[in-house]
Amino acid sequence: MRDVAVISVGYTRVSEHWEKSLKGLFVEASLKALESAGLSARSLDGVYVANALSGYIQGQTNLANVLADSLGLYDKFAISIDAGGASGALAIHEAYMDVAHGIRDLVLVCGVEKMSEASPQDVVSALTSAQDQEQFKYTGITVHSLAALIYKAYLKRYKARQEDVALMSVVDHEHALTCSHAQYPFKLSVEAIMDSAFLAEPVRVLEAPSPGDGAAAIIMCPHEMAKELGLPHVRVAASEVARDRINPMEREDLLAMRALVEASRRAYEKAKVKPSDLSFAELYDDYSVMGVIALERLGLCDPGGGVELLKRGEVTLKGSVPVNTFGGLKARGAPLGAVGVYQAVEAFLQLTNNAGQNQVKGARVGLTHTSCGFNSVVVINLFEVCC
Repeated sequence: MRDVAVISVGYTRVSEHWEKSLKGLFVEASLKALESAGLSARSLDGVYVANALSGYIQGQTNLANVLADSLGLYDKFAISIDAGGASGALAIHEAYMDVAHGIRDLVLVCGVEKMSEASPQDVVSALTSAQDQEQFKYTGITVHSLAALIYKAYLKRYKARQEDVALMSVVDHEHALTCSHAQYPFKLSVEAIMDSAFLAEPVRVLEAPSPGDGAAAIIMCPHEMAKELGLPHVRVAASEVARDRINPMEREDLLAMRALVEASRRAYEKAKVKPSDLSFAELYDDYSVMGVIALERLGLCDPGGGVELLKRGEVTLKGSVPVNTFGGLKARGAPLGAVGVYQAVEAFLQLTNNAGQNQVKGARVGLTHTSCGFNSVVVINLFEVCC
């Protein structure tokens, strides 16, 4: 297998882009990535499009072929990747495998989502559509209620306080203050979170992200080509995928998150690193409790120890384990299918020392964690500084 590098990135701010279409967001992010690398669209060998909800919200399927046409790539390989919140990272994984095995050389991965075109109720229905509909469609269960069951189990097992778990959202907003592409760049207090309404008890409104629109793109190629092009680049040290039962209630242990443990174990092993070697981690914290659980299952602390990391400030930009360095899902924003690509963009910015006020000093190795269905599908991508 060939070593694979990320050589360029492009992205839009996460927002409610009323004036832009799904196609417009894709084109904007893709052209920014191409222009940054000094490349033309025609130089690409393939396009990998990550999206979760366009079939539900925009009524648009066959998305990769539609969007590839918008770049003038009428005769190039294009594929759509749909795996809920894991879509973006899974698209990176598929592109990585193709480049590593010599199937393609220069490829574009773009995650794009436009959620503002649906009502809040329809967004919840769209998010819940990633679950097994034969089990969930007629019961009234939503992703919020599933999160509530996991949250209750966590609080009970580890005798944790919700005020401490909610610190995950506080940290996200603190980091988003200096992030130019964040949807919600403002401070958030624990008191405000605890005063907000319930989505499903105990999950409160301010512990979960809001619908967002956005697109993020990266260009990948073999490491040798990256060196020949003379562009700043980072190496993809590992890309691993693991699965668990899609219904969290059917798992032997609701909090074990076995797919997360397995994907991260394989990624660490392939990259020859340990959790303590990570300079930063971008977590899939679609609910504050899921971010805390991710801290633990990635091996950054013992089970039940996530809240202590938060309370001690260890996950801040200057802490020992910086996480969600641009605001995470809660504050940077969570355009669902694009999340994993935004994380990769942020890892690239960190590792090329282009993160501005959000820079983690001396960053060498970064991890991105993306999930669908409460870690029923997990993608772990590891990026590292290279020549």
